[in-house]
Amino acid sequence: MYKLIFIIILLLPLLLPLTIVSQTPTFAFPSGITSYPLNTIIYTNFVLGEINITNLNIGNSYLPGGQYLTSGNASLQLNAMILGKYWAQNVILFHQINSNMFYLTLVVNLWNLSGPFYDVSANSTVYQGLGVICYQGPTFKESLPMHISLFMDIINSTLEFGYNINGKKGVYYSFPIMGLFQLGGTSLLGLPNDLELVWGGPGGGSVVYMNVSASAQLYYFNGKTLTIVPDAYSIGFDTAEAAYGVKVYSNFQNIFSPVAIETYGNNFPPSVLWPIPPHITVNQTSDKIYVKLDVDNKPLSGQVVYLETGIPPSIISKAITNSSGEAVFNYDNYSFYIVYYPGNYTLSSVPYYSSPILNSLSSKLQAYYQQLLNFLKSAQNSFKNGIKSVFTKQSLTTTSQTTNSTEESSVNIYIIVYILAFVIGMVISAILIRFKL
Repeated sequence: MYKLIFIIILLLPLLLPLTIVSQTPTFAFPSGITSYPLNTIIYTNFVLGEINITNLNIGNSYLPGGQYLTSGNASLQLNAMILGKYWAQNVILFHQINSNMFYLTLVVNLWNLSGPFYDVSANSTVYQGLGVICYQGPTFKESLPMHISLFMDIINSTLEFGYNINGKKGVYYSFPIMGLFQLGGTSLLGLPNDLELVWGGPGGGSVVYMNVSASAQLYYFNGKTLTIVPDAYSIGFDTAEAAYGVKVYSNFQNIFSPVAIETYGNNFPPSVLWPIPPHITVNQTSDKIYVKLDVDNKPLSGQVVYLETGIPPSIISKAITNSSGEAVFNYDNYSFYIVYYPGNYTLSSVPYYSSPILNSLSSKLQAYYQQLLNFLKSAQNSFKNGIKSVFTKQSLTTTSQTTNSTEESSVNIYIIVYILAFVIGMVISAILIRFKL
């Protein structure tokens, strides 16, 4: 009995953090900017995520069961599927040193969803049972503000992982692979083939508490130029890591170049960042129909608007909004009419029906924006079945609170966590059996 108590006393300093179950939030998602088109599939050889960070504070992270994992560590992940078969992760592991200083370690996870890899270089860790390659790249010590770009490029049948961190650039890992990045459709795991630049815990499906002030964007190469993704959401669907405290919304100061804004808050419910429908206002007089378009109370100029009537409706006139976002049509005593805005890149289509009855039924005539909302509602839990990132042989940086010195150690923190949790389970079981509790 005394031996068991002595063992418990020795283990408590290590085990108590692991046995505390956090109040892990129900609605924690991989938060940032994600693209997934519904009605088409985009194939590309180049994807890029960009973020400008002005403030960042990383708190505790917890394993999926709620056990405490670590503090001051988070991941920023650029994730993309290759033909639904390979899942490529270009990741930065953040470790916070103080309010303004961070260690940034580049890490690759490359997953083969159909089986193991072969002919892998010796400096990579390979989990053949999982079909995943894990590779640790360079570490940088950086202070705020930070400008970061992560990119992946498939060129000459070679997948390259690259970065630009405050002007420091490079390609740090390459792997031979056939195919193209695919946006749209589903992978071999049944998850959406999305493109993500999202925050999450430091691996293992963990949730991190954090707040950030940043602006972010996703790009792909369309064969001619680097292009902003046409469909964007505030959460990711493939990775199992999540971040709580990161609220994401869109900024449409330039409707052709919207930006995802990340700030402190609750990212629930998840949102469609773009395309969004503009606000349409229609006023009718005895001989004119006046139309006004705006987004966030900012007029939309140079937009084509159509006037339709008849059964079935057909276009009888079109107009272009002026600098005040206004367009004018002649009114010829129509029994009913439809003012229709077809959308324009990051703006979704929106109709206006002159008939109150048709207006009440318009929800059944779903615009693309409504389809995106429906998809988001149905898919927002898919990340719970997502892939749990594996980061190993990484330099996990810990700061001593007593000496304020910084140490680096190459350990697999997840193995340690699970071993210690297993040990305490054995000790408690032994006590229960010994005393028949």
